[in-house]
Amino acid sequence: MMEPELLTSAKVEDGGHGGIRFRLEGELTPILTLDLDPLSFVLFEHHTLLWKDQKTAISATSPKSARSFWGRPSWLMMASGPGSLSLSRDCVGKIFEVALHGGDTLLAPATHFLAASGAVHIESFSGGSDGPWVTGDTAPSIDRFSVAGDAEGLVWLHGHGDIWKLTLAKGESLDLDPGAWIARDPLIQWEPIGLGSLSTDMAAGANWGIYRAQGPGTIWMQSGGVSPARW
Repeated sequence: MMEPELLTSAKVEDGGHGGIRFRLEGELTPILTLDLDPLSFVLFEHHTLLWKDQKTAISATSPKSARSFWGRPSWLMMASGPGSLSLSRDCVGKIFEVALHGGDTLLAPATHFLAASGAVHIESFSGGSDGPWVTGDTAPSIDRFSVAGDAEGLVWLHGHGDIWKLTLAKGESLDLDPGAWIARDPLIQWEPIGLGSLSTDMAAGANWGIYRAQGPGTIWMQSGGVSPARW
C-alpha cells in the first residue's frame, strides 16, 4: 500500500478554471476567495458566505435545494459573476480542491462541502449506506459530485486538521475511523469490519466502529476528525 500524501498549501495559493480564479488564504481558519468572470457561477451553502463585492449576484438554486447543517436548514446558493466572494466553514482546518473531468464522480459528506464550479452537478442522499458512524448516531448526508460529457469542474472541500490523500490500487485496503474520511472515489468499496470480541464488548458500552476502504480509487482523509456524534 502506498503511503498517504500530506496535502500542504502556502499561505496564499492561486488557481484558475473556466472563468473562475480562486485563492486559498489563512493558516488557521482558511477562506476561499473566488473571482468570477461574467456568465461564470459557483454553488455554495448560504452559511459559508463571509463577504462579497456588490457586483456579485446571489440567488437560490432552482429548484430550491434544502440541506441540513448541525440540525438547521442550509440552502444551496448560486453566486454569479462578474464579481468576487469569500467563503469559509468557520472552523480550523484546510481547504483543498478536486478537479473533475467528464464522467468523473466524487463522494463526500455534506459537512465538508464548500463550493463547486457551475459545471458540477450535486446530488445528496442519505449517509445510511456509509454508516452508522457510531452506534445510535445518524450519519450525515452524502454529496455526489459529477460532471457530464466533456465538461470539467472543480469542487472545494474543507477538512479538519491536516488533509491526507491516498490512492489505493486494486486489492489494497485501509481500515479507518469513519469520521476520518472527507471524500473518495465511488469505485472504492466501503464496509464496516468486525474486531472479534472487541466489537461485541465496545458495542455494549461505547459508540465506535471501524470501516475498510478497498481500492482501486483515491480517498481523502483528515487528521483532526470531528467526533461523529457532533455531525
